[in-house]
Amino acid sequence: MASAIKSIFVIEDNEDIGFILDYFLREEGFKVRLFASAEDFTNAFKDEVPDIFLVDVMLPDGDGISLCNLIKHDSRSAEVPVLIMSAHSDAAKVKRCKAEEFIPKPFDLFELGNTINYHLAAS
Repeated sequence: MASAIKSIFVIEDNEDIGFILDYFLREEGFKVRLFASAEDFTNAFKDEVPDIFLVDVMLPDGDGISLCNLIKHDSRSAEVPVLIMSAHSDAAKVKRCKAEEFIPKPFDLFELGNTINYHLAAS
């Protein structure tokens, strides 16, 4: 029996990084929804919860730590893995929002894919 396609919400305001992540994750078999702002994400999050979240810390209209807190305090998504990525943040901040993983930028796409699959298998 084939496994269901896993969905991932990617919140990343850098257009180039977003494009690369979208392409890579689709090639890896994920259903991807890409958001460039906290507002776009929160509007979609009202109606849909993915299997995993990949969230950038620095966004033009908010921050990934606040989004992580929103996700973890919502009963629909409290157990859904959240992976936080940033070039300018530290792992201690991520621990406070109960994200499953901190991914420092720049990152290796294949390592990121392995990390995503690890957390999906564990959830």
